[in-house]
Amino acid sequence: MSGRFLLLVFSMGLPSGALAAQTLAGQSEGFIGAEARVLTFTRLPNVRRLRQIETPIGVVFSLGRLRVDLGSAFVSTELLRVDSSRHSVEHITDTQLRGAYVFGRDAAVVTLALNLPTGPQRASPRDYTVLGAVSPSFLGFPVAAYANGFSVTGGVAAAIPAGDWSFGLAGSLRVSSRFTPYADASGPIVYKPGLEGKLRGGADGLLGSSRFSAGITYSTFGDDQFGAGGTLRGAYSPGPRWLAEAVLLAPVRRSTLSASLWSFRRSAGDTTGASARNKENLTGAELSLAIPVSHVLVFEPGVSGRMSKPQSGRARMLGVGTGFQIRLGERVTLAPTARYDSGWVEDAQGSRAPFHGGYGSAFLRVSF
Repeated sequence: MSGRFLLLVFSMGLPSGALAAQTLAGQSEGFIGAEARVLTFTRLPNVRRLRQIETPIGVVFSLGRLRVDLGSAFVSTELLRVDSSRHSVEHITDTQLRGAYVFGRDAAVVTLALNLPTGPQRASPRDYTVLGAVSPSFLGFPVAAYANGFSVTGGVAAAIPAGDWSFGLAGSLRVSSRFTPYADASGPIVYKPGLEGKLRGGADGLLGSSRFSAGITYSTFGDDQFGAGGTLRGAYSPGPRWLAEAVLLAPVRRSTLSASLWSFRRSAGDTTGASARNKENLTGAELSLAIPVSHVLVFEPGVSGRMSKPQSGRARMLGVGTGFQIRLGERVTLAPTARYDSGWVEDAQGSRAPFHGGYGSAFLRVSF
């Protein structure tokens, strides 16, 4: 697997570098899985527990230099309030269809992606309260948004080799249609996202016997339009966003150490000349060790953490868990994981609300 191809995968945000490498090498794959996330809060005024269960399914086809993937998921999210009342939302999410074509010897990749609006439309206010509760990126729920309307994203990435290193640049544009995320007493609430542009630079190479990849992404947005009663009446200007990422893979005897670090910065948006006060800095890190137990089993203990500094308040979370890679056959792999998380969120007045919970998943992949 060439460093240039890994860099192109990293730059374009394609799923799993290993998966992409396999499919572009001539294999196709299907996968199905389950993910569950539960967080229980103490001293929050309204929320006692959030629970989400996701069942994703997808398929990846490799046709020479062309790679096509299709995926969606069924998601159930439940909010348990302090007064013991509860409400859940069960629905399929939007469906993603994407194609990627490789030019030359891993020199460039062109992608076209469609977001198909199979998620919920015109959600009730009760449903939207549940969906909004799991939307903060800090909490780490598998699905932060069920629906985003129809959109088309086109992108291109190119990589240049330089000895043991490759350097790449990628750019993309996304055009979205108007959609109706929910409806209330005033009628349907409509939203028309503005044009989104992304520019990303990255590097991938060897540091001794280790492999290091890093990238930085800048995102900018046109004005979003929103309104009630089916009519667009207002505008929201999202602030630009930055994302920096770094991954190190290092051999440790027969095992492989993986260390990753990322940092996301969102500038405050603007609504009709007033700041939306949604500026945020979010940083995360993960350390894991892949230990081969046998030719069919790999054991992967790990620790992770993240911290958030929004416009007001702050939050911290630490997780400890383990995963396995189980080879069930020549073309079948099962990957279960489990993790325990604990942390706290703090408001602008310094009032702290602890939380704890866990995450579990299992993915079955079949190549053909």
